[in-house]
Amino acid sequence: MPRNLAPEPIEHQRLRLLFKQGQGASIVAAVGAVGCTAIFRHAGATGAALIWLALVGVATTLRLLLYYRFFRTHIGHHPEHYWLFHHAWTAGLVGLAWGAVAAIPVPSNVSHIHELQTLIPGFILMATISSYGVYFSQYLVLWSTTGAATIIARLYASGMDGAAEVALFALFLPVLLLTAKRYGQSISASIAARHRSEQLVDEITVANNKLQHHNAVLARQRDVMEHEEALAKHVFQQLTVGGDHSLEGVHSWNQPMGSLSGDLVQTVRGPSGQSYVFLGDFTGHGLPAALGALPASSVFLAMAAKGLPVSKIAAELNRKLRQLLPVGYFCCAVLVELSPDRRRIDVWNGGLPPILIRRKGKSDYERVESHSLPLGVAEGPEFDAASRQCTLNPGDRLYIYTDGLTEAENIEGEFWGTERLESFLTRDDLPPLKLPALIEAVLEFVNLAPASDDITVVEIEATPSSTDEYDAQQEAPGELLRAGLAAGS
Repeated sequence: MPRNLAPEPIEHQRLRLLFKQGQGASIVAAVGAVGCTAIFRHAGATGAALIWLALVGVATTLRLLLYYRFFRTHIGHHPEHYWLFHHAWTAGLVGLAWGAVAAIPVPSNVSHIHELQTLIPGFILMATISSYGVYFSQYLVLWSTTGAATIIARLYASGMDGAAEVALFALFLPVLLLTAKRYGQSISASIAARHRSEQLVDEITVANNKLQHHNAVLARQRDVMEHEEALAKHVFQQLTVGGDHSLEGVHSWNQPMGSLSGDLVQTVRGPSGQSYVFLGDFTGHGLPAALGALPASSVFLAMAAKGLPVSKIAAELNRKLRQLLPVGYFCCAVLVELSPDRRRIDVWNGGLPPILIRRKGKSDYERVESHSLPLGVAEGPEFDAASRQCTLNPGDRLYIYTDGLTEAENIEGEFWGTERLESFLTRDDLPPLKLPALIEAVLEFVNLAPASDDITVVEIEATPSSTDEYDAQQEAPGELLRAGLAAGS
């Protein structure tokens, strides 16, 4: 993963700025020294002016050589104090050279030149604040050598006649020093702020690069997970498919929380025409919950195909899941066996909400409460595999559902609830088959809220057509017998 170079240290930035500005100032000062020499020669001090120019030239040349070495050498090749030391002693030479301008002998009849000899060092000290002030200690070297050399040279050349000029110059020196100190503090703060800004940019860039890398890794992992989940879903559907999913009068709806449902609905027709329904709600959601459905499906389909009673199916399911599932995983379930004429049912309820039986023409419900522990929790006497028997009449309906239905939550945090469910199923303005309207109502209630659980509902009809068909099957042998006897007589 690419990374940006770390920002240059603050001290390296200050050092680079000192030498960069000092190089330009030295060149400008050399040009200024040539101009001053021309002025002094015009005033009649040719020899001394040329000597002074040579001194300034030597000091400036030494500084330019130092600058050349600095910019041709890696800044970290020598420690910081090495460069500062060499810069300081060349600054001292420059200060002495410029202070010596006050010692150039000038005829007394050109008084303005005498004043200029004191002003020139002051101008130099003022102009170099921006270049030397980056390091106050460097400016202090130039300030002290220039100031001392100017005062001594002026008193040496003019005696007490130059005392007034020296006094004014001395009063001006502290102002320059204070200005340079404040300038240095401002520059240091500015460099520190810039360095911090560069650090923040670097940190943000590195963090962004890491985030992009992690996003790419997550995207690849998500693709792998989606592929594996699709494969698991396909395998799950193939393993749990079976039975008769188009049993007359049996309607179901399953709304998984994710791509895999932890609720399992299985229906199968028995060998004697009876109908079996299994609804299981396994612990958890998604793949862990769906894995428990695989053995439950195979056991239920195999035993129902043999026409075994609900109590034996419940006992075997409990034994199998108790054996396979880890501690803390179980299955709340309902098992239903309907007689061929849909007039009798055997029901086992272990941990699911009450089964609702609504009699035709009545507004209340009969309930078959949970009377056993869920599948896979306990063995032996603690597990009650006995079923409950009920009778049905044509037009009666059974409703079996998981708690995901009553706990369906909207964006305000309100649950669909048992009261709302039971009230909805008693509405006479709806068709006899309530499941399609129930699905629409629940989805409208939940709306944009994220799913919190799998939802499964099964509606079973004791349909008149099923009853009439069964009665016709039972009466058919008698009719054939009577027809045969009549023909024989």
